[in-house]
Amino acid sequence: MSRAFDESTLVVLPTGLGKTVVAAMVAAHRLHEHENSKVLFLAPTKPLVVQHYESFKKFLNVEELAVLTGQTPTQERAGLWKDSKIIFATPQTVENPQFRKFDLNDVSLVIFDEAHRAIGDYSYVSIAKNYFENAKNPQVLALTASPGGTMGKITEVCQNLGVKIVEAKTDQDADVKPYIQEIEIDWVKVELPGEIMEIKKILEDILRDKMRLLKGLDYVDSAALNKIGKRDLLSIQSEIRKDIVAGSGSGNYQAATIIASAIKINHAIELLETQGLSALHEYFARMTKQPSKAVAKLNRDDRLSKARVLTEELIEKGFEHPKLEELAKIVSGYHGKKVLVFTQYRDSVDAIISKLNEHDILAHEFIGQQAKGVKKGMTQKKQLDVLDKFREGKFTALVATSVAEEGLDIPKVDLVLFYEPVPSEIRSIQRRGRTGRTEAGRVIVLLAKGTRDEGYFWAAYHKEKQMKNTVKDLKQGLRQQTTIGEFEHEKNFTAKGQQNISGFEFEKTGEVLVYADIRERNSLLLKTLSECCRVEMKRLEVGDFIASDRACIERKTVQDFLQSIIDKRLMSQLAEMKRNFEKPIILLEGVDSFYIHRGIHPNAIRGAISSIVLNHGVSIIPTENERDTAEMVYAIAKREQVDEKRPISLRGERKPILFSEKQRFVVESLPHVSAVLADRLLTRFKTVENVMKASKKELMEVEGVGEKKAEDISKVLKHVYKE
Repeated sequence: MSRAFDESTLVVLPTGLGKTVVAAMVAAHRLHEHENSKVLFLAPTKPLVVQHYESFKKFLNVEELAVLTGQTPTQERAGLWKDSKIIFATPQTVENPQFRKFDLNDVSLVIFDEAHRAIGDYSYVSIAKNYFENAKNPQVLALTASPGGTMGKITEVCQNLGVKIVEAKTDQDADVKPYIQEIEIDWVKVELPGEIMEIKKILEDILRDKMRLLKGLDYVDSAALNKIGKRDLLSIQSEIRKDIVAGSGSGNYQAATIIASAIKINHAIELLETQGLSALHEYFARMTKQPSKAVAKLNRDDRLSKARVLTEELIEKGFEHPKLEELAKIVSGYHGKKVLVFTQYRDSVDAIISKLNEHDILAHEFIGQQAKGVKKGMTQKKQLDVLDKFREGKFTALVATSVAEEGLDIPKVDLVLFYEPVPSEIRSIQRRGRTGRTEAGRVIVLLAKGTRDEGYFWAAYHKEKQMKNTVKDLKQGLRQQTTIGEFEHEKNFTAKGQQNISGFEFEKTGEVLVYADIRERNSLLLKTLSECCRVEMKRLEVGDFIASDRACIERKTVQDFLQSIIDKRLMSQLAEMKRNFEKPIILLEGVDSFYIHRGIHPNAIRGAISSIVLNHGVSIIPTENERDTAEMVYAIAKREQVDEKRPISLRGERKPILFSEKQRFVVESLPHVSAVLADRLLTRFKTVENVMKASKKELMEVEGVGEKKAEDISKVLKHVYKE
């Protein structure tokens, strides 16, 4: 504890051993040492933020506490920040450009809860970087029960958060053991019935055929299914995409379709083996609505049709995964007690609740906020309400997805039941940590024999074992040195994976201002851009970013670009940009996978790009990802405002529509009439009225109007309207 008072520290403690108490004590110490400073406590979700806020109210005699989340009104945030000593917030709120108006200079401690998330592009990484660059007395306290399975991952977390010391305890440490509640762990295995095995065999036959085709194209050495997993398939897909971009290899587009089909079938097998018929049926239903070439080809496969029919027939007969009956049997033995059921897939939540209800067990779902298909998510307010009712005993079982794995205070859960094992050691530890917090608990893991359930179980087991050894080694090593990987704390602190824009030929400058459309506010792009220059959020009618009085930027991901070609949005967007700005620019993001989406022939894509550049005079610049896009936006804005001395003006509103545009707009409403054809018709007939009065024969005299097109136009103009 004393080391955490003076140095940035990662605290690794088993769930329920008081990480929040440690945080409260370190916070109190920092506020005492730096009287006019503040403490910022970050947690991944609003329920966790509120939970820590309530805990600090009990632990500390500090009245100036505040909660800042996405639901806090924008106009109230500045006041709360100014008047509070300890601020509890979600990282997304802090990373919002509006928050950058708050001064981190006087923050003496930032607490990162669930610190294992601080890898890659997660918000914690950029917040830590910004904090160390701006604070007078920066110090970090990072908290987790499971920092990661490898030295590389743990070191990355430490580097990204500026941690110098790791204080780690496991449930086997002598000074911890007396305070650890015993958790009994059992594994219950079930056999898949022959009817389910029949469907599995059909799906495996399809997958095996796909693997043989990939072997013939030299993408795999063996078509044996026991040598291929989800990660392998995704790796193959990435390799195929690179070959397509490079123009190397044979049959690349064919391979792209095959691997996409293989991934779909592999997922279907996993759902069947580990979840059951209902989850598989829902997945089949979603597949029929997907427009991709790979899915269309799969849907024409008679074997898949047979698997669908068998699935529906078994559901009608009342067949289900044997896990469901076993689960209901186990939970029935916990009458009057609290049970927390974890499942990987949201489709399984309803099936589990239905089964428990059949056995007179009151159960309720606990899922994330995001909608999945037709199923809506749960708002944070609803999540908190459900947890309160669960504590009060208004229902016996809580059936949860991964949203309940981290940190939430669900006391006195008598049983945690895994509907399936998970291959992640972090998630496995987090799930188990929901019981055995205040008294002895029990964990039961359901496994289907001879399926990937068993593989996932052993994967998590070995990773967890490795993690404990790694933490022990890291802790010992750190006591013999002062830094992790010799990373620095000072103003030049750079988080791993965060390439600063100053590394380029141009330098970061505070002179640059970019107007960004409000729809981009939660993107990684905006977070990165805010590190480079001043960003102001506006509701822009034209474009996504304005870089100067003449430069407007529209950001398109490859998927959005191709979809906008299909639904014909693109050309109208370009016309608006061209009419309002002298230098319209498209940043095309994710070009490495350009030609393998949506089943559009590459020549059609090339034709569209040629038309955009040559006919519309719009520049297209490729970017790799959101970070690259942000850096390109900054480069354009700096070139315009600093090098060219051009002002930036907010011309996000559309210019008044010209009279000629109104005329073209009316004519474009006719069947098959594009902007180009509307111009030709008006040039030929002079007025909108004359176009409408033109005969079929006269219409056909205009270039681009054939007999069928003229007939459809005449039909619309002359047909009697019926409501």
